[in-house]
Amino acid sequence: MIWIQPEDPKQLTRIFSSLRDVYIYNVFAECDLNWTFFILKAAPSLKNFYLSRHSCEPNKFEDIAKKTDLVWETSSFKHLNLKLLFMKGFSEDEKVMNYIRLVMKRSMGLKRIELHDKDPCEECKAISPECLRFPVDESSKRRIKEQLTYGFSLDVEIIMG
Repeated sequence: MIWIQPEDPKQLTRIFSSLRDVYIYNVFAECDLNWTFFILKAAPSLKNFYLSRHSCEPNKFEDIAKKTDLVWETSSFKHLNLKLLFMKGFSEDEKVMNYIRLVMKRSMGLKRIELHDKDPCEECKAISPECLRFPVDESSKRRIKEQLTYGFSLDVEIIMG
């Protein structure tokens, strides 16, 4: 596990310029996801972005670092190469929906979005009411897809599994 300190993308572009795939695991569900845009901006060759959220993950490093809700300015950059946004731990809340719409707006070549439920958790042993809730019925999934694509002319395939 590593802790990520968001930095100015200009400082990271040389290091991240050839990244094709990025995996970010167990982001605290209450954390705003816009901070991840520093990676998108610093990695112009990125094609696949995998993000996993987990609300019942115990903070094993609570004494070392506290959960913080970073606010990150996304500016108006455009990402030309991102093809796939994959999110595990999707839930229909305003923060997540706005984040996905912003990725769609900033990613000119986006072809596919995959939204998945969270994996069963070994730590919590059960799905508690506080944990993320994934839409199960087809009408909810259809409504979410409509909300995400409303106002966009992009031809993006949205898979909810």
